[in-house]
Amino acid sequence: MTRKKRFLVLPPVLMLAACGAATPGAQPHDMSMSQHETAATTEDTGAAAHAAMYNADATVTSSHCGHTGAAAAKGDVDGGCWTSVANPTSAHLDEAERHRKMAADHRAASQSLKDAEAKSCMGISDRDRDMSPFEHREDIESVSPLNATNLSSKSGVNSHLVGATIVFRAVPGMTQQWLQRVVECHVARNSAVGHDVPEMPSCPLVPNNVTAKVVSTDAGFAIEVRSDDSATASEILRRAQSLALTPH
Repeated sequence: MTRKKRFLVLPPVLMLAACGAATPGAQPHDMSMSQHETAATTEDTGAAAHAAMYNADATVTSSHCGHTGAAAAKGDVDGGCWTSVANPTSAHLDEAERHRKMAADHRAASQSLKDAEAKSCMGISDRDRDMSPFEHREDIESVSPLNATNLSSKSGVNSHLVGATIVFRAVPGMTQQWLQRVVECHVARNSAVGHDVPEMPSCPLVPNNVTAKVVSTDAGFAIEVRSDDSATASEILRRAQSLALTPH
């Protein structure tokens, strides 16, 4: 007696994101903390909707024989006919898990921004944290373009704009280390709020993808604000020059 075999065959599922793949837009600097949290909530809603459409008891049965058509009409059947049982709602289970992963990725990105801000601003006073150091226009001595040079085999040495150098005069109590910490705090805060800081229209630390380094000068300190992105470098310089144009 031949025993009829039954086995489970899952239907093919079009996976929109491979297992372990990065969630689009879920890198920390892609959004602000609040935007990442909003995106996570949206993904939670999508996960719940797909989970509700999954039915663990739903089945669809189909058969597959070794030969069909003319061969089957002749009775020439090789290998027998197999029965396949599939769950037509299993794709919803996969989609629910995909949305849960994306929600988790956005929350992790939000937490990363929060942690970076907390670390960078530790020990910084509320006043120095909330007010850009560049708001102290009366202490700014000069503003100049910051250029980087590179060697090209075709044109030799050439330079291109990477940002701006803002020179502050020495003020009582200011040190290079302290000013560097204040600058880094603001860079982290601006990332946390998504680089949307309308109350600081002239602060060159607001745009995305900026770095800042404080160096000592004979008369005070210079802050070199730069970016590898040419458009951002131009925006840094525009903001810095607007500081210099403001009457002391």
